[in-house]
Amino acid sequence: MHSATPPPIPPNYRAGMSWRIKCVIAIALIPGTIIGLLIILRLLGLFHVFYIPYGSMAPAISQGDSIAVEGLTFLMRSPRRGDIVVFKTQDTPPLTPGAFYIKRVAGLPGDHLLISGGELFIDDKLVTLSNNEGEIVYDMPLSASSFLLQTNVTVPDDCYFLLGDNSTNSLDSRFVGSIARNDIKGLAVFCYWPPARIGAIK
Repeated sequence: MHSATPPPIPPNYRAGMSWRIKCVIAIALIPGTIIGLLIILRLLGLFHVFYIPYGSMAPAISQGDSIAVEGLTFLMRSPRRGDIVVFKTQDTPPLTPGAFYIKRVAGLPGDHLLISGGELFIDDKLVTLSNNEGEIVYDMPLSASSFLLQTNVTVPDDCYFLLGDNSTNSLDSRFVGSIARNDIKGLAVFCYWPPARIGAIK
């Protein structure tokens, strides 16, 4: 009797199996890589998550949303008009010292900014900012009469004028003045909870 020799595995079959295995391994590594990167960014202070307890930025960010904020973008460029940013207060009454707030950039350093009739003017030109419901109107809260409003100002150097999309329910630069660049901690990029709200923040 002669021992039977099994036929060789066809080369194409071996290559196909190798390609599939590589794909499976690569797909399995993606979540771990992303999580590892986020942990590193968090340790460097360049990634944060926040629960939003108020509705001052609705509808772009609603009360009860949980969002992700990254700081890498502002290492490469300055904040731009329309960006939604998170800032940390220092000595900014009546805001709580050391608290985080979220608003949209309306005025850049050196801008002459005027809010009149619900409209935003920059250097005497009408500027429109929008969210997912359309153009934002800057109406005043009912309590505005008890404040010395800053609605006709020149934004200081290295500062930004920040406004809430839900303008009648927002304590923002109209009441507290411009926010220093160093106090801006990151760009709001993604809502990850609740499921119905998952998606990019605009």
